[in-house]
Amino acid sequence: MDILFVSNLFPDETEPWRGLDNVTLLHALHSLDASLNIRVLAFRPSISSFGRAVMRPRAMDLCFSPEFFWTPYLPKVGGINHRLFGVALAKAIASLPQDFHPEAILAPWLFPDACAVSLQAAKMHIPVLAVAQGSDAHQYLDMSMRRKAILAMSKRVRAIVTRSRDLQNRLISKGAPQGAVQTIYNGVDVHTFRPTPHAVAREALDLPANDHLLLFVGNFLPVKGLDLLLQSAALVIAQSSRTVRLALIGGGPLESHLRSQVEALGISNNVLFLGRHGSSEVARWMQAADAVCLTSHNEGVPNVVLESLSSGRVPLCTDVGGIAEIVEPILGRRFLVQSRDADAYATAILDVLENPPEPTGLHAAMQAFSWENCARQYMNLLSKSATL
Repeated sequence: MDILFVSNLFPDETEPWRGLDNVTLLHALHSLDASLNIRVLAFRPSISSFGRAVMRPRAMDLCFSPEFFWTPYLPKVGGINHRLFGVALAKAIASLPQDFHPEAILAPWLFPDACAVSLQAAKMHIPVLAVAQGSDAHQYLDMSMRRKAILAMSKRVRAIVTRSRDLQNRLISKGAPQGAVQTIYNGVDVHTFRPTPHAVAREALDLPANDHLLLFVGNFLPVKGLDLLLQSAALVIAQSSRTVRLALIGGGPLESHLRSQVEALGISNNVLFLGRHGSSEVARWMQAADAVCLTSHNEGVPNVVLESLSSGRVPLCTDVGGIAEIVEPILGRRFLVQSRDADAYATAILDVLENPPEPTGLHAAMQAFSWENCARQYMNLLSKSATL
């Protein structure tokens, strides 16, 4: 079976973290069925560039023969970007080998990616499986032109996969056909993200064994609400009888602002800016942590929640998006913070530091969310789409 993957969310050597969940899914699909012939067209938005993009794929992704292209992107006239993406996509498709005949197209990110793909695929009579990941449903459905394009796309594609029921309900409430939308949660590498005693993990990272450690993993973006996390951490640091450190793995445009906030709060000696890390390093930091913190304004079901649970650590989250769909059946609502209040979040941190759940039970609950199980669900959808 030939499958074409089209999205801006696919990694390269300079941005190895970009679209990691997508490329991991492709590897899981290939592991499930080695006969699959998967090819990747990866796009990068640009105001000025067009055509092929000179980017090097990660060595592990060469099996998908990824090709990179620029696509025009107008930030102030965003509602027409799917039309511009479509022009770039038509040229990219023309570059595919003549013996490659996709039976289905997988298109993560609803706008402009999946909207453009659905228009092009309709001309080629190829079924499309679109994937809603988070902000493409949370934010774009509140923008009139983008919402119009997404709802039109929802009637052209074979199905839209959402990574939480919250996203599924949001799409349907805005007008997407109910039968066209279904939820498949992301997977988690249960072998890499597994419980290890704090002492072992901290020795490997050269960290004090008896200190408390909080961890954030993600992009430094406004949607992540990191101002609340820093304010809450400052309260915990002031109240705890033991040294409390907060480690931040990631990067993004807010880094300088966050460093300034850390200085203003007087907690510079307690906060570690670690930069971006690969999965194995993230897993080791999760094993060393007492809790993984997420203070987002909105989310789908972020990978960090699954990875935290699989590592046997509590994901301490604001109760937004689809997070409760995963956390509540396992931990109840104890570690879901209802308000954006620093005192409330700090109280939840102190609770998990003093009364942590048993790690092996959290890891066991994540076995159903393995990437193998996730890939099997996608494979069923792709196979059905190709045969209809």
